[in-house]
Amino acid sequence: MRILITEGDKRLREQLQAFLLQHGHDARTAADGLECVDILRNFVPEILILDCDLLWGGYQGVIALVKETPKLSRSQIVLISEEDPRHDISGTLDSMRLDWLREPFHQSDLITLMKTNNRSPRLARQIQTEPSSGSQLRGVR
Repeated sequence: MRILITEGDKRLREQLQAFLLQHGHDARTAADGLECVDILRNFVPEILILDCDLLWGGYQGVIALVKETPKLSRSQIVLISEEDPRHDISGTLDSMRLDWLREPFHQSDLITLMKTNNRSPRLARQIQTEPSSGSQLRGVR
């Protein structure tokens, strides 16, 4: 599965990428909104993970690009934030494509979200990983 992780915290970004790569996913990373937009020009993820505290373009700029780009229309979006940010962008995207993970979270929380809350049965079937006993992931803010 193709996944793009856009997270400002380098340690968290690398931990998530290593976890997803270990489970056989094509996981790429971006450190900020501008880098994410640049990657999205040539890489269409099935799941786009966005830190809501992104610098340089922020997550709203990335959401605007996703909304305006037909090739990205099937990407599932997972927002990472301490508080539910979905109300800030209600009406911008189809709510069926939008999920949220509360910080701090475990790596297994991401997999669980992808398995159970994902509205796409095809994506949910593709994810065949076991929850890790991994540590809690927390962005350093």
